Amino acid sequence: MKCYFAARRQAGKALKRLTNDWAEVMDGTDEKILDLLKGNARMSYQELGDAIGMSRVAAKKRVQKLEKDGIIRGYNTCIYKPGEITAIIDIITLPGKYDEVLQYVSTRTAYVRQIFGTTKENHIHMVAVSDSARDLKYLAKMIIRKCGDSIDEIHCHALKDVYKDVYGGIRYEQKSVSDSNGDNERN
Repeated sequence: MKCYFAARRQAGKALKRLTNDWAEVMDGTDEKILDLLKGNARMSYQELGDAIGMSRVAAKKRVQKLEKDGIIRGYNTCIYKPGEITAIIDIITLPGKYDEVLQYVSTRTAYVRQIFGTTKENHIHMVAVSDSARDLKYLAKMIIRKCGDSIDEIHCHALKDVYKDVYGGIRYEQKSVSDSNGDNERN
């Protein structure tokens, strides 16, 4: 239990720092702008302004400030490719080996789309994508081959379904009562 509560405290502190950092550069209007842009990054400044009750010029200045402050880090086009496979790779490094493993996975492959450091000590969370399961298996084997002596654990899982991805245009749709598993059914 100590590990669980220690991890919760650590995560809580990290989230509090992040929240405090954002509070210094953002207000409620900025949050509304971000919500609108998450839904449609191609929205014009005029459309943004109309949606939140300000001029086109004011909306543009707000967006430019969010970009300058690093809150908006870029704009992406989400492309659906049938047959594309996404793998989640979690690596726990040995103490003192985190930077070495991170350096390798950050610079060695085009399949890796995202790499995250988490509040769990020595934990690297990666997202890799390819149209071939063989490529992703090869990636995992290469990580183990090159960094195996520095890794305590590695877990790889292919995604089966995506239920929600606000950046990829997928919204979670709750099943209707008729589609339910019976919890809401009347006798």
